[in-house]
Amino acid sequence: MHKKKGFITQFLNNIFSEEPENKKELLYFINKFNKNQLITKNTYKIIKEIINIETKKVKDIMIPRTKMITLNINDTFNKCVKIIIQSSYSRFPIISYDKNHVKGFLIANDLFKFIHHTHKKFLLTKIIKKPIIIPDSQCLNRTLKEFYLHKNFMSIVIDEFGIINGLITVTDILQNIFKKIK
Repeated sequence: MHKKKGFITQFLNNIFSEEPENKKELLYFINKFNKNQLITKNTYKIIKEIINIETKKVKDIMIPRTKMITLNINDTFNKCVKIIIQSSYSRFPIISYDKNHVKGFLIANDLFKFIHHTHKKFLLTKIIKKPIIIPDSQCLNRTLKEFYLHKNFMSIVIDEFGIINGLITVTDILQNIFKKIK
């Protein structure tokens, strides 16, 4: 049985009479397509960012610890809701003492399940997710792969000494790739 080629494979086979041997050749061809207006400038910029994603590190685009919006493990339901509404984020690191003691993550939707169950005692410890920790030296392509494999969209970032440096989300990576679109 002959396996049908995917769209991308067919597209690349039609574009390239020869396959590029390395990333430098691939970037050369993409640049040539851009100059000959076979692809738009935006497409060129996105493709170039995607090709170069393996050279970028988490520390290059992460949210620094000083700018992290967190919830405390002992926060009340009302305080959590207030912080969520003010920040307009959907995921939050849960800390115990300070930003160096992350206990997990809260997904805002999990919190809103308590709106109709006011008779139940609210405890963040019962609804938080396990924290995912990655080194700040990790490449963005590996981080994206881990987000996909673990169905997780936020990770705590640590330095080489195990100190929390910040956090990164899948949105941060996607914004980095698509930031150059105009």
